[in-house]
Parts: sequence; structure tokens; C-alpha cells
Amino acid sequence: MSLCYLIHFDTLYMPYPDAARRDCAEHYTGRVRGGPKALARRLAQHGTERGAKLLLAVQKAGITWRLARVWEGGAWRERQLKRQGGAKRRCPLCGVKPQFRRCDLPRNSTGALARSLLTEDQKHRAGVMTAFDRAEHARLRHGVVTGRVCNLQRLPSTPIGDEWYTVPRHLVAHN
Repeated sequence: MSLCYLIHFDTLYMPYPDAARRDCAEHYTGRVRGGPKALARRLAQHGTERGAKLLLAVQKAGITWRLARVWEGGAWRERQLKRQGGAKRRCPLCGVKPQFRRCDLPRNSTGALARSLLTEDQKHRAGVMTAFDRAEHARLRHGVVTGRVCNLQRLPSTPIGDEWYTVPRHLVAHN
């Protein structure tokens, strides 16, 4: 079992005076193999020569830090979190509140969403297709299968003077 963790610095770390914002740090994301005991050992190493270089520099700058959050996952999860950027968006100590998640929704015996137990508003907030979305999707799929665009209205003739229906001037042959 591996754990990923987020460390929150109590003040902004600036590597040099008047450093650009992109060169400063407020958080550190790391990982450790093992469970909670391995995490406690790794946190004790941070701020020493055996820990992360950033946290050693933070300690030398006199900045304190706290463990903010822990996730399950190995190197792939750590890489995913770092690629997402903006650790502040995941830090509960920075005031981030968890949003409505799919895991909070009722499930049936197979683990799929129990749609009959959800309201349309719950589906919408969770990013799940609502009844309207499903009907629109079915209409679009029908158009793909039949080769016809749904709700297409054919005009009896081309409207005169409408820019969308006239041939652009640069395509008209000049005599």
C-alpha cells in the first residue's frame, strides 16, 4: 500500500527576495510506500538531509508546515496530483471544501448509480446525464445512424441579402 500526501506551509516560501510567484511554494506533494507508520517516519525525515530538499530549505527559512491531506495511491497518483497543478485547490487548510461527489450518491447492487433514487438536480450537480440530456443524446445518435440531422428545417429558397447564404465576394468570378 502506498500513500500520497500534501504538506501545507504556514507561510509562503520564497527562495530569494522578491522572487516571482512561480518560483515560490506553499505546498509540497509526496508519496511513501507503506501505511500510516511509514508516513509518520517519512514526515519525521522531512526537514533533515534524508527528507525532501524543498522541505529542508523551508525549515532553514524558519517556516513551519503541517500535513494537510492524504490519498491512497503510488507513483501514478503522485504524478497525477502534480500534473494537475494548483495544490492550493486541494488543500483543506487553505479553505477548500469538498464538493458533491459521485461516491456520495446511492448505488445499486452492481455498484452502478441508482438513477431511480436520484433527483434531476442531484444528477445535474454530480455531472451525470439528466433525463433531458439523455433524450437529447438519443436524438443526436438517431441522426448519426440515419444520416439525417435532427430538427433541420429546409428553406424553400435562399434568402436574399443574408450574409450567411450569399457566396463570399472573393469566391465570385469577376468578368
